[in-house]
Amino acid sequence: MDTVLKPHDDKYHIYTLGRFDVIKEDVSLVASASGSKKIWELYKFMLTYRDRAFTPESLMDQLWVSESYNDPRSTLRRQMHRLRQALLEDSCADCDKTLLFSNGYYKWNHSIPVSLDNEQFEAFVDEGEHLRDISPNEALKAYRAALDLYVGDYLPECFDQHWVFPIRNHYRRLYLTAVEHTVELLLTIKNYDEIVQLCQKAIQIDTYEEHFHLRLMEALMHKGQQKQALEHYEYITGFYYQEMGLKPSNEMKALYKKLLQTHNPIQSEQRLSELLDSEAPIENAYYCEPDVFRSIYELEVRHSQRSGTSFSVGVVGLEPSKRFSASQEALRVNHLKQHLMEHLRMGDTFTLWGEMQFLILLQGVDRPLMEKVLTRVIGSYSQKDAVSIGQIEQLDAYKK
Repeated sequence: MDTVLKPHDDKYHIYTLGRFDVIKEDVSLVASASGSKKIWELYKFMLTYRDRAFTPESLMDQLWVSESYNDPRSTLRRQMHRLRQALLEDSCADCDKTLLFSNGYYKWNHSIPVSLDNEQFEAFVDEGEHLRDISPNEALKAYRAALDLYVGDYLPECFDQHWVFPIRNHYRRLYLTAVEHTVELLLTIKNYDEIVQLCQKAIQIDTYEEHFHLRLMEALMHKGQQKQALEHYEYITGFYYQEMGLKPSNEMKALYKKLLQTHNPIQSEQRLSELLDSEAPIENAYYCEPDVFRSIYELEVRHSQRSGTSFSVGVVGLEPSKRFSASQEALRVNHLKQHLMEHLRMGDTFTLWGEMQFLILLQGVDRPLMEKVLTRVIGSYSQKDAVSIGQIEQLDAYKK
C-alpha cells in the first residue's frame, strides 16, 4: 500500500478529499482544462461509481437532470471526446482510455493505473481499526497518515450533486471515526498537545461537528488551560445559537459544569456538600437503536393484549432546511435527541427512525393523550416551530 501520492510516474494521481485534481507527469490536467465544468462532472461521476456501467441516457439523467437534450447520445459523445482530450487520451487506443464504451454502456477502465487519495485514506483507517487493540503505536501511525490525507469533504465543489452525497457521508463517517479513535489513543499517552492540534484542524474542516469541540475543551482542561476551554465554550455555544438557534446540548452543559469546578476548585468540605446537594437526579428517557425499539414495541403489544394497559407511539419529526449542510442537520437532530431524552419520562423509549424523525413509545398513555404529552415536551424546545408531531397505528406499517 502506498503511503503518499507520488506525482513523478505515469499514473494518474487523483485528489478528491477537500479538493479535486488529476495529476499526470507533474501536470494538473484540471488546471489545463479549467473552463470545462461538464467534462469534469462526468469524470467525477464515473470515478465515484467506477464499479458500475451506465447507458448514455442514465448518465445524462444522473448528471444533468434539469437540462434536456434532443439527442443525449450525441451530446454525451461530444463530452466524452472533450474529456479524453483533457486527459491527453484522444490519440490512445481504446483499451488505453480511462472510460470505455462497450455493448451500449460506458464504464471505468480498471487497467489504467491510478492513485486515489480517498482509497489510501480508507486503507489507513482500516489499518488503524485492525491494529487499535493489538498494536496501539502502529494504529496511531496509520490514523495519523489517514488524517493527513483528509483535508476536507469528498468532492466539495459538487455541493449540489445528489449522487455524491452517500459517498461523501461515507468518508465523513470514516473521518469522524479516525479522529475519535486517534484521540482515544493519544489520551492513553497523555499527548494533549496533539489532541488540541488535531481537534483544531477538524473544527476548520467542520465547525458544526460538536464532537470536535468537546474533545478540544477536554484536552485544554487536561492541559490546565481551563480559561481557554471556557472561552471556547462561550464562543461555540454562542455561534450555534446565533447560526441555528440551538442551545447547549447535555454533553456541552456537563462539560461546562466540570470546567467550572476545575476552574474554581473546591476549597472546603462545606463547598463540596453544597455541590453534591445541588446535583439533580438523573431521570432520562431510554434511547435505543431501531431494532431494539422494535423489540420493545412488540413486547409492549403483547403486554397490552394481556393486561389491557394502554400505550401509544408518537412521531416527532424535524423539518429539513435547505440552508443547512448535512453536518448542521446532524447537529440539529442530536440536539433534538438530547431535548427528548431530558424532557420525556424515565419510562419512555425513543429511537431515531430514518434521518430526521424520532419514534417515541409512551407507556400508560392512550392515543388522544399522546399528542398533548408530546406538545408539552416540544413546547420548551428552542426550534419548536421546525418540529412536527404525529402518531402511528402499527409500527410494521410505518416506513422509515
